[in-house]
Amino acid sequence: MTHEEYRNTSLESKEQAQRILFSEYFNYVYTIVFSKLRSCASREDIEECVSDSFADIYIYYDESREWGGDITGFIGTVARRKASDVYRRLTNKKISTFSVDDDEAKQLEAPDNTEEIVDKKDMRSKLLHCVELLGEPDSVIIMQKYFFMRNSKEISEIVSMTPEAVRMRCSRALVKLRKKLTEMNISL
Repeated sequence: MTHEEYRNTSLESKEQAQRILFSEYFNYVYTIVFSKLRSCASREDIEECVSDSFADIYIYYDESREWGGDITGFIGTVARRKASDVYRRLTNKKISTFSVDDDEAKQLEAPDNTEEIVDKKDMRSKLLHCVELLGEPDSVIIMQKYFFMRNSKEISEIVSMTPEAVRMRCSRALVKLRKKLTEMNISL
């Protein structure tokens, strides 16, 4: 959506302009917020952050100003900043220090499976990167189906497709994803 389209629609009906903006940019904002908060936030926190991002967009976007072209940059910036604020709020924990004697230190040693844990995290980040490379709407469909365990009907409402189209896109996206993972020498 361009600035002019938003301004013209907003002059007719502010609510209609906001609905169009929401439906057109929901997946974009959701992807930005999810990629920032997936490691520390619950599904509800992510959805709340998306809602807060749109609230900020509606509040701070000045349609009377002369902007050039597409408003995607503004929307992406607001979403990234809101997600960063939530990320800091969720991960900001006070760290307390205490002294440890030798006997206690032996009990605090890293578990034997530390290398396995690190490998899994590395694998997860590579997998998420490959999913992001699929592009819209395939990446959203895969994320919703396999990370949020949503069914085709729920996903169809998010990506504005029929459930049948979602299932077809999902199967094709999985083929692409397997190919990308094979290229990276990753087998699941």
